[in-house]
Amino acid sequence: MRRLCLALLLVTACSSDTRGADGSVSRPDSAVPLPDGAVLDGAVPDAAVARDAGGSEDDAGPPPPSIQVCQLACEAAADCGSASPAFDADNYACEGGVCRYTGCRSDDECRATFSRDDYVCRDGAAGVPTCLLGCASAADCDNGTAAFDADNYACEGGACHYTGCNVDAECEATFMSSAYGCFEAPPPSTPLPVPTADRNCVRRCATAADCATDSGAYAAEHYACVDGGCRWTGCDADADCSASLMRDAVCR
Repeated sequence: MRRLCLALLLVTACSSDTRGADGSVSRPDSAVPLPDGAVLDGAVPDAAVARDAGGSEDDAGPPPPSIQVCQLACEAAADCGSASPAFDADNYACEGGVCRYTGCRSDDECRATFSRDDYVCRDGAAGVPTCLLGCASAADCDNGTAAFDADNYACEGGACHYTGCNVDAECEATFMSSAYGCFEAPPPSTPLPVPTADRNCVRRCATAADCATDSGAYAAEHYACVDGGCRWTGCDADADCSASLMRDAVCR
């Protein structure tokens, strides 16, 4: 099953990449359940990153709820980085014992990291510079799957930005399972750069137990089943995060 990579910066990059359905690049060293009930296979943000939808404060609606999330622990930035140019120590800060991704520094970093000449370094979520697939039109962002083809992207500033799924059938086809649907499930407010599409492919549920993926930070008690779709409600203990990520991690 292809898994939805909504771009949490919880893992570091390495050279052995595989392209995901959403244009993100999978890393083999980690598998992290996401707030929507999907699983992040060690993915680094790419085309499915946040975009500024524009509009005024009056029509923006209420802010998303804030939750605590699992983040890698550190004593120095070197504890956060990897050997990949866009994800080594100079792309991180260690603040309060927690790794914070400060962003890519140039197009060349992204191209070297992803071994492709069509990547660019552009502002992503919360203004954090992010490696994105470059484009001249949304057609350049098409990844060949129903929930991640041209009508799910916008080409803005020469980079692909994921705008969300459109209908349930897209998610069912992409995940090859009727267990997934297209829900109004914008991400919560967190310290991490995550997508801001209002509609995303998430796992269907009848109860929170249908959403659980492990016994740590992604156990049933950390989920809510909202209108038939899984919503992660956040972590509450460092130990749960370390167990889930299989690395020294904290809940912040």
